[in-house]
Amino acid sequence: MEKWRAGKLARERCPLARLRDVTETLSIPKSTYLDQAARAARADPKAALRARVRASFEASGGAYGAESVTADLRSGPGAAVSWRDLEPGDASTPVIASEKVVRAIMAEEGLVPRKAAQMARRARYSSYAGELSERPANLPLGEDGSHDFHAPEPGLLAVTDVTEFRLDGYKAYLSPAIDCFDGWPVCWRVSRHPDKELAHAMLSDLIAEVGPTEERPLVLHSDGGAVYMTGDWASACEEGNVVRSMSRKARSGDNARAEGFFGTLKCDFFEGRDWTGVGFEEFAAALDRYIEWYRGGKLKKALGWRTIRQAREELAGAA
Repeated sequence: MEKWRAGKLARERCPLARLRDVTETLSIPKSTYLDQAARAARADPKAALRARVRASFEASGGAYGAESVTADLRSGPGAAVSWRDLEPGDASTPVIASEKVVRAIMAEEGLVPRKAAQMARRARYSSYAGELSERPANLPLGEDGSHDFHAPEPGLLAVTDVTEFRLDGYKAYLSPAIDCFDGWPVCWRVSRHPDKELAHAMLSDLIAEVGPTEERPLVLHSDGGAVYMTGDWASACEEGNVVRSMSRKARSGDNARAEGFFGTLKCDFFEGRDWTGVGFEEFAAALDRYIEWYRGGKLKKALGWRTIRQAREELAGAA
């Protein structure tokens, strides 16, 4: 169809162009080209449904995706009709259409849900402020260029980072420590500011929770954020028997374990919810509840469809 449209436009602009010239240039058989012309002349069988899909999407303010539009089309009083039987101009009769058909129409009409558009445009938060000091070694990085973010037991390797939440008139920042043995969020702090106090409070909690020693230190891997490059951070890690590890410059994948946790958290907890009017304290409490649920309520396929807490309790019982 696209080739036919291009050929039609070419012949309109150049009346002397022969059909044979157009089909040869576009590498399309003449019979196929003429068939597309016949198809274009026919009435659109989805015209009535197309109008309803657009109306539903626009009424939602661009928030609805295909699943929501499909449900909205079926809602309302009266008996529902198949989209094939929908009369042109009918704006109220409930319509039965598959999500696949609705999704195809939305794609053809360029109707992109607001959430999907925002996620495509959203910039990743970064606290990088230049090379403030020499980077410590990237310990999970193997000689083959891949990373091994696994640990044989708890309390040996953890990852940390800071992620940003843009809320109603303010921003909130989360700094967690994730144990690489099983993905257990060991501790976390939430703040209005992505500063030294946030990171150091999390580090203090981590040291108190894990209790690393000189004989059994904890490796803590981070990106090259400004706070992790300071002498204060290095000293606090050394005093707490924490071995620093850091990603390479401009390699976000080097801290994939932390990024994976943030991705799950934002999908499960943050995206698609209306946070209008929710203050910082209320948001922080809700975030705390989610992470507690992540530890003790979320079933994980990698753990045999058990929660991390269940797996840890079974491990402790076996020991």
